[in-house]
Amino acid sequence: MNKRFSVLQQRTHRLAISGTLLLALQFVACDNVQWGGLKVSITKPTFEGRGPADSLAPEGAAAEPPFTLPSGPVLFHVERLDPAGRARIRPVLELAADDEIIPLGPRRLQVAKEYAGRFNERYFAPGSTYTLFRGGARVGSFIVEAPDQGGPGACPAFEAEGQLELTPLAAGLAEFHAWPPGVRPAGAELEMSPFRAEMREMAGVLASRGVRDAGTPGRWRFRGRGPADLEPLRVGRGSRGFAATFMVGDSLAQGSPADSAGMVFLIADYDPARGYFPLYFDAGWYGPGGKRVLRWVDVVHLTADGPEEWLLRVYGDVSSWYEVIGQRDGRRQLLWSGRRPACEATDPSSP
Repeated sequence: MNKRFSVLQQRTHRLAISGTLLLALQFVACDNVQWGGLKVSITKPTFEGRGPADSLAPEGAAAEPPFTLPSGPVLFHVERLDPAGRARIRPVLELAADDEIIPLGPRRLQVAKEYAGRFNERYFAPGSTYTLFRGGARVGSFIVEAPDQGGPGACPAFEAEGQLELTPLAAGLAEFHAWPPGVRPAGAELEMSPFRAEMREMAGVLASRGVRDAGTPGRWRFRGRGPADLEPLRVGRGSRGFAATFMVGDSLAQGSPADSAGMVFLIADYDPARGYFPLYFDAGWYGPGGKRVLRWVDVVHLTADGPEEWLLRVYGDVSSWYEVIGQRDGRRQLLWSGRRPACEATDPSSP
């Protein structure tokens, strides 16, 4: 694993639309297309090449320490497990003082379990408390009860279970991002975007149009299919928006498809003068070993006074990771991916 990843080093998609309307697409070839009168630049994404299963260290790094625990603030993702408020917390990334994103984890797989144990001791001791946010609003706390060191693949997961304590407006929410206490101010009051019946239909229209107009290869059949994951999202300048994930022949979870499958992910907004329009679009058709399925998590602010970013969770064949979408140089683009291909090898010690 590289020592650090700049927020601009992980750029894999780009699209500029009239300065403010932005999309990003992932396909298997490079080309330019017209979509709804807008010029779309399509680029093939690149990731760190699959490394050997027993090492994440770059060549010549043998003398460097096998791992260092975070020194900057750590962003976490919290998911509710049941109506009673039990939840699971997972670390996403470390933020350096100069706003660099630093991936979490050891440099060598041989010490991955030791790293997870040390991380759990520091961050997931019983009684540890984290501040919960939804968008820019503070909505409660998460209290750690017990760490869990498990997970599929060659890299053990470091996560914990605990209890949510939520403000009344957030009582029905199931997903949050979290910071250690004092890292981020309380921010604005929580605003719940309305979910409208036409969002589901319009998500299908935008997904079908994007796949068709871009010529994305694959056995796409969207007529009569609803998205597997559709959440209201307040973004852009409009008052209503949504994020949607569509699946064909697969599930919104870890695990390879039997043969091949397709994924469409989009973020859209609404304007009374133009209706619904996409802000971000990503699609791909894949087989076993090439899965990359996106799901919306939340709006985050990696810097207290900086622009908003979008936090996504990504599901692969045997692992999952996080990605951050943000606006840089006038474009919405993938700023950072936490994918670690070496972790996607099967753990030889697992049954």
